[in-house]
Amino acid sequence: MTNNTTLARLQQLLPELFQPVQVIGNPYLRFQLTSEIPVLLSMERVQEALVVPADSISPLPNLPAFSIGLMNARDRVFLVIDLAQILGLPPLPINPRNYQVIIIQSSEIATDSSESRKYIGLSVQRVRGVARFETGQMQSLTHDFPSCLAPYLLGSLGTDAENFLVLDADSIVNSPALLKNPFVPTKPT
Repeated sequence: MTNNTTLARLQQLLPELFQPVQVIGNPYLRFQLTSEIPVLLSMERVQEALVVPADSISPLPNLPAFSIGLMNARDRVFLVIDLAQILGLPPLPINPRNYQVIIIQSSEIATDSSESRKYIGLSVQRVRGVARFETGQMQSLTHDFPSCLAPYLLGSLGTDAENFLVLDADSIVNSPALLKNPFVPTKPT
């Protein structure tokens, strides 16, 4: 009887805890590509975002400058790249103590009789959390942005306070520079 009384009292004092919350909009990961360029990436392809100590990423010789190295997370080994640099912007600072890494999954790839997902780490300047936007809010690109980003953009989303460029994960994974890299998953031909 005491449990029922306690529950009734909690429901009376904290009704908002027992009300279902309706979440509106699709989730996007917010982050800074550079200090001046805030961007969004659909959470549909984001596996996780981590702060990774620099010594947890193993640099490899003879890889392009945008390749930071190999990393292990959740029993997977994958390449971490400097996202800004692969998109044609200035690179991140060299040898920081920590990298902010967004792990994205590539599209499913058919191999013989099974399907598997491949992962790539995107090192960014700063992860800023998750925001929700309605799909219908996507706008065409009308404001100034670096032209090198055009092949990787879906549009823009924003609020009165801030406007975000929306990156396309497939365009990033399929960028010509990445497809030449032996450590990046490619679709079989």
